[in-house]
Amino acid sequence: MLKLSTSLKSQWGYQVKQMAIFLSLAAPLLLGATIPLKAEAQVDLKTQQAAQTQNKEAQAAYKTLRQLLITKEQQIQLIKTLKENLTSAKENVTKTELEEELKTENQNLTDLENQISTITSGTTKETFYATKNKKFNLEEELQSLAEPFIKLIKSSTKNIREIDTLKTKISEAKQRQRLSQEALKRIELIINNNPIGKDEKPDTASTFLTTQQKQWQERLIEAETLEDTSNKQLEIKKNIAKTVQVENSATTFIRTRGINIIIALVTFITTFAILRLLNNIIGALYSKSGIKKGFYTRLAKLIFGVLTILISIIATMSVLNYLNDWILLGLSALFALAMAWVSIKILPVIIEQSILLLNLGAVQEGERLMIDGVPWQVTKLDHYTHFENPVLDGGHFTLPVRALIGMHSRPPAHNEAWFPTKKDDWVQLENDHIAKVLSQTPELVQLVELGGARIIYSTTDFINASLRNLSTGFRIRQTFGISYKHQAQSTYELPGILTKFVQERLETFIPPESIKHLIVDIMSAGPSSIDYDIEIDIDGAQAHRFEDIEGEVNRLMIEACNIYELEIPFQQMVIHQPN
Repeated sequence: MLKLSTSLKSQWGYQVKQMAIFLSLAAPLLLGATIPLKAEAQVDLKTQQAAQTQNKEAQAAYKTLRQLLITKEQQIQLIKTLKENLTSAKENVTKTELEEELKTENQNLTDLENQISTITSGTTKETFYATKNKKFNLEEELQSLAEPFIKLIKSSTKNIREIDTLKTKISEAKQRQRLSQEALKRIELIINNNPIGKDEKPDTASTFLTTQQKQWQERLIEAETLEDTSNKQLEIKKNIAKTVQVENSATTFIRTRGINIIIALVTFITTFAILRLLNNIIGALYSKSGIKKGFYTRLAKLIFGVLTILISIIATMSVLNYLNDWILLGLSALFALAMAWVSIKILPVIIEQSILLLNLGAVQEGERLMIDGVPWQVTKLDHYTHFENPVLDGGHFTLPVRALIGMHSRPPAHNEAWFPTKKDDWVQLENDHIAKVLSQTPELVQLVELGGARIIYSTTDFINASLRNLSTGFRIRQTFGISYKHQAQSTYELPGILTKFVQERLETFIPPESIKHLIVDIMSAGPSSIDYDIEIDIDGAQAHRFEDIEGEVNRLMIEACNIYELEIPFQQMVIHQPN
């Protein structure tokens, strides 16, 4: 009971002391809440606090400096001893070891001096003369950039590599067990077939075999122990890999590297998108104002495109630097260096593409270019160049500027056709059949003959085929013969009569305005007839009636012979007999 009361008293006493301390600390704050301090008093208070902090730091620095100076004296004494030992050493191996140790201790002394200089003045001699003495070493800089990444890979794959090492040990242990068992079987076989009796004194061979048997038994036990230990370690490593380490690695990556990668990608994409948008706005303003795109405009656009990529990369690396993610920053720098190296390797291609983009190359904007046998107009020459053929269905496509290397364009001629036909045109095929163009695309041309049969050509084959476009106008030409009995009137009278007759009758078959020219004239004196040539030029609007008009002309010539009593001769064959 006495102990309990004593304990309660001590607790109450402790609480009273704590309350007093709290009131003594809180009083100035409570008073400050009701009576505001003057501005000068607040400034003086901050100055005093800063001075106190500096004094404490200086005191700590003095204590550290004193300890470092003592360590420096000890280090100097150690180096002196090593030099004496090196002088007195006689063996080459000892000298080599002492030289390596002396080199290490000298480096330690240099590090100590740098620490002392940093504490004393805040800098070092090497830092002060860094601009003069330090030389750039590309190999060392690349190693320093790659080192954090390699360490990260080693750390991430540590457990996997340890598991692989344990599996190798288990395989080796099983191999050793197999060899040990085979060796023991052979030794036992030799011992059992020993020609010396069991009661006789063992000779040298028997003693040697017994010793070998014990050694191989020990090796077998050693291999079994190694396998058992490795299996247990492997099981532990696998359990760790399934639970803690995988979870921790994924969580750590998402919380640090994953978020940083997302931020870096967002920074690059945003910067690139803003600059590209700015470029497009400027281009739209130029087009709207009617300013012709010239050399300097293209040069400015090309430079702006290069700056867009550089600024996006610099912005990304700046963000990674702000996030203190040296691994991703190093990887970004290595990636940038790799891109620069690749750019140097393909410099001739880049130069040729730049010349094309400046509209100074073999392919120029507004000119005519043949691609797979089809003519195209270069409507916009840019990183992705636009091509157009106005008479093709879907006659628009784009190509990257690199695909234009090796091609040649030329200015189009006045009224030069962009394709042999247009949609709904009528053509005469190689077999003299008539067909209408249903569709023509950059790949295929589809035709339909009279009667409904459809024919499909590849666009290139259609261009190369010997086809006649009747929709632009066509000529019907036929030959008709009459007998020699009309020879007297065949030269001057009949051509006019026949021309007038055909003209008048044909105008009732097709619109008169469609007949551009018509003439019937003597062509030749044949073996059995006087032949006339009928030539009729007709407007392309009547192209779909081409075959009908041909038949109508033949009918009209026969009808003229009937009306004007002209004899149509039969084909004759003259046979000459010798006297």
